[in-house]
Amino acid sequence: MSFDNPEENIINHPALSLILRPETAPSSVPPCPDEAVRAALKLVICSKQFAKAHRCSALLSYLIERALNREDGTSPPEQEIGVAVFGRDRNSYYPGDDPIVRVQAGRLRLRLAAYYADEGSADPLRITVPLGSYLVRIALAEVKPDRPAVEAAPILMFSPLTCLSGEVPASSFTAGLNDELGYRLYRDFASFRLAGQDSLAREAGRQPTVHVLEGTVRQDAARLRVSLHLRHVEEGTVMWYEQFDNAGDGSIASQEQMAERCVQALRRHMLG
Repeated sequence: MSFDNPEENIINHPALSLILRPETAPSSVPPCPDEAVRAALKLVICSKQFAKAHRCSALLSYLIERALNREDGTSPPEQEIGVAVFGRDRNSYYPGDDPIVRVQAGRLRLRLAAYYADEGSADPLRITVPLGSYLVRIALAEVKPDRPAVEAAPILMFSPLTCLSGEVPASSFTAGLNDELGYRLYRDFASFRLAGQDSLAREAGRQPTVHVLEGTVRQDAARLRVSLHLRHVEEGTVMWYEQFDNAGDGSIASQEQMAERCVQALRRHMLG
C-alpha cells in the first residue's frame, strides 16, 4: 500500500503505514492501524453509492486486505485480481482478452470519487486507487482551515425626527423633511433600515453594530433648527451630533436642501 506525503508523521506497522498530519494527530494512536483502514473500508462499502455495486465492493475489499497482509508494497497483477475477485479460471484467463478487472477498477474509481464528494465528505480517511495501478492509497482527509469570521456591516437605522414646535408650518416641514431624509438615506447607505422602537430592539439583538439616526425640529420667528445625533444602540453612546439652521420657508425645495445638508454631513462622519 502506498501513501501520500511520506515526509509527514508516520506510524510504523508491519504491513501498513498510516499517515497523520502533525496538527491532526490524536494524542493516543490505536495500536493497530489496520482497524482504522478496515473501518474506512466499511464506511465505503456500506454506503448508498456501493450498496448495489457488489463487484466494486469485492474489488476494493480485496485490494485493501491484500495491502494489509503484504509487506512488499507491490501492485497486484491483473490476472491475480481476475482469478481471486471475479472467479476467472487461472489456467484460461487472459487479461488481454477479458478486460473485467480494468472495467471494474474504472467504475470503482468513479464510485469512490462520488462517495467522498457526498456521503463520505466527513470521513477521516480517503481511499483511492490511482490510475495505472491497483495499489490502493490511504490518506487523511484534507483539513480545510476555518474561514475567518466576516464582520457584518453596521446597520444605520432612521427614527423619524420629532417636531418640538406646535405650529402647523413646523409640523408640515418636519413631515416633509422625514420623507426627504428617508429617500436620501436609502440612496446613500446600503445598510439603511427604517426603524420603529420594536425593530430597534430586534436588530440590536442580531447585529453587533447598529446605529440609529434620531433628532428634533424646532422653529421660531427667525429660523428653523434641525438637531441630529447618531447613537450606538447596544452601547447607548452618541457617536455624532450636529445642528443645521434654515432661514427659508417650508417649501419642498427647502426640505430637499436641508435633507441634503444633513445626509452629506452624516456621510462625512461615517464614510470619511
